[in-house]
Amino acid sequence: MPRVVAEPSITTATGVHIKALKDEKQPKSAIEMAVVVAYYLSHLAPLADRKETITLKDLETQFKIAGFKLPKKPQFTLTNTKNAGYLDSLGAGAYKLNPVGYNLVVHSLPRHKSDA
Repeated sequence: MPRVVAEPSITTATGVHIKALKDEKQPKSAIEMAVVVAYYLSHLAPLADRKETITLKDLETQFKIAGFKLPKKPQFTLTNTKNAGYLDSLGAGAYKLNPVGYNLVVHSLPRHKSDA
């Protein structure tokens, strides 16, 4: 299976579908999926939809489109993802992918059994 994720400069104007990215990266938790969504929105979404921030609304929308189960309390997912070190808070419920989150998606997912 060909890899979906390329360096951001190689992606096209039509982007990559969030479900394809989720299937490739195989996030195991809502936190990992939130990081995948933040990466998707900032680097791989269609150009017209790209943005540097992620909000609760973005999270809920992209989880549904990707077919990833919504957490029981989605309002805490972005805060928990920030507390795990993958996002930076910008205030007013907006978060931005940081280098740790970028590295998780690009270099560490999918996790292999030896990574656990």
